[in-house]
Amino acid sequence: MEMISISLCFATFLAFLFLKQILERATTTNRNLPPSPRRLPVIGNLHQLSLHTHRSLRYLSLRHGPLMLLHFGRVPVLVVSSADIAHDVLKTHDLKFANRPKTKAVDILMNGGREVAFSSYGEYWRQMKV
Repeated sequence: MEMISISLCFATFLAFLFLKQILERATTTNRNLPPSPRRLPVIGNLHQLSLHTHRSLRYLSLRHGPLMLLHFGRVPVLVVSSADIAHDVLKTHDLKFANRPKTKAVDILMNGGREVAFSSYGEYWRQMKV
């Protein structure tokens, strides 16, 4: 009896993950995202990286182009493998890439992110840097 209930819970969990992925794909079709290889529900594209990560990324860039979107778990990662495209991306979106991520650990352990290493880019950061 226990084995049946455990397997039923596991099957329900797997069905939920796959349905969630299908529903996310249906709602995100309107976005203008870069090309991306297919990903698995929980681990994203981590299964496509090998021991030599640089070789795996080069192979993926040959298949999907110099600008691609990978998902490492739940975190989306933009991979740019061309110097010209990297220059264009950083020239137009430099303020978005200059900020640091806000996490609860930084808020709790590092005084709310008020130090130079963890504060957001802006006027406060420029004054602290000097």
